[in-house]
Amino acid sequence: MLEVLVSTAISATLLLIAVPAVLNDLSKYALYITARQMATDIRGWQQQALTAMDDTGTYLVKFDFSREAYYLMRNTAVLEARRLPVYLDLDEEWTKPPYYELRFNLKGVPSTGGRVALREKLTGKRYYVIVAPVAGRVRVSPHPPRSEADY
Repeated sequence: MLEVLVSTAISATLLLIAVPAVLNDLSKYALYITARQMATDIRGWQQQALTAMDDTGTYLVKFDFSREAYYLMRNTAVLEARRLPVYLDLDEEWTKPPYYELRFNLKGVPSTGGRVALREKLTGKRYYVIVAPVAGRVRVSPHPPRSEADY
């Protein structure tokens, strides 16, 4: 009986050590995957604008900080909506410039550069989706750009 009690105590101690580490890694991975998905969506919408052959259409990605979502739009129509998982949010404080939409012209060039910050609510960890202003390069980083030149 004592052996069972000791082995149960050892197992419980190991679980108390292992579970937080595993959950921390899972939340970090989920944050990274969501940031990659957002970057992929922005790149895809950029390509959509480039290949549209439509000089009257406006392609934009609109960020909704109150609903923790972003929308892929053509003119005023929402074609796709993406909601963030409940444990993540769009961090308005770290999003720069504080824009609510990203427009692409017919050459796929964004209207402005900047970064969109995704934050994991429990740990406060952030990932940044960074859009270069002229080239339109979209990348994901765990660190914000140090200056405007780093976009």
